[in-house]
Amino acid sequence: MPEPVGVGMLGYGFMAAAHLSGLSQVPNASVTAIAGPNQERASAVAADHGVPSVYPDEHALLADPSVDAVVITSPDDQHYQQTMACIQAGKHVFVEKPISLDAMQAREMYMAAMSAGVRTGVGFTLRWNPLIERISAMVQAGELGQLVSVHCQRFNRRLLGDVPVMEWRYDPSRGRSGVLGDLGSHMIDLAQHLAGPITAVAADLNTVRPHALDPEAGAEVPLTLDDDAVLSVRFASGAHGTISTSRVGAVDSHLPLGRSSFLINGTEAGVLTDCVLQATINRVGQEPELVDPGLPLDDADHAGILAFFGERMMRGFVDSIRENRDVPPTLMDGLRTQEVIDCALEAAETRRWVDVPPTHG
Repeated sequence: MPEPVGVGMLGYGFMAAAHLSGLSQVPNASVTAIAGPNQERASAVAADHGVPSVYPDEHALLADPSVDAVVITSPDDQHYQQTMACIQAGKHVFVEKPISLDAMQAREMYMAAMSAGVRTGVGFTLRWNPLIERISAMVQAGELGQLVSVHCQRFNRRLLGDVPVMEWRYDPSRGRSGVLGDLGSHMIDLAQHLAGPITAVAADLNTVRPHALDPEAGAEVPLTLDDDAVLSVRFASGAHGTISTSRVGAVDSHLPLGRSSFLINGTEAGVLTDCVLQATINRVGQEPELVDPGLPLDDADHAGILAFFGERMMRGFVDSIRENRDVPPTLMDGLRTQEVIDCALEAAETRRWVDVPPTHG
């Protein structure tokens, strides 16, 4: 049997733990190292997951010969430099979303990976839901007819309630956008995956919560990044639609993902899904029909289903390496999403529609 793919982890937060859990279920992978500036935290996560080596940064990790591929779960502002270091070291690389601070960085990352011949992956988790795969097959087979409109919602309650504690996601020095890049990137990717390229965007971005608590200073600091965003989009197919995302969403706030909804209207039928557990196909003049989700629903709760997606995502990344082939979503898909984010930021600032440049690969 071939040797398992040796995986190094950059980061030790929530997403690192999720990917470590997913990788533990992949028989052809072995996590051999973890790295991050806080050695105490890195060592604790390594001990919890049986990772043998702990390093202070990506350079030390990349020098480890047991590392064939790297999973990057660090804050957004580190993605570009860490990804480029991995590619230059000839390592396959999986990057959390959004993959970069802007499309220029994303394009450099994609071109470098293509030139080096390394395999890539991006953390668009919802793509790995068998329910989404089924809906994609329906669209491709023409079951919906000509696509007319696409409407996406992704809300959570993260900034509702008491004054939130400041973290890197709310810091404009760590990320160029707020909820648009965080939750919005999932829905932008899903919209383009199911309905094709977005060619133009208009946007309205809002900051609802004005302050967060800095625990070190014991004082409130201003929040300036968007926490509620609404996009109007046009697709190359001629369809149009909306993408709404928020960190101040009360509806479905009892669910781990909050409000998640994806609706596609076609001339023959429409599909409505929560992107996680349920979907219906609505054929013209007929009662809605449930779409078989193809999920292990017997004993799994909402969190268990999400873990199932994560395991499939890590399996896909490892398979791409072992079989030497692209398994989407790759850095190309991350670039396509970043192009839309950049154009949405420009559209919100200029108060006009902005054309999204085509991305070829």
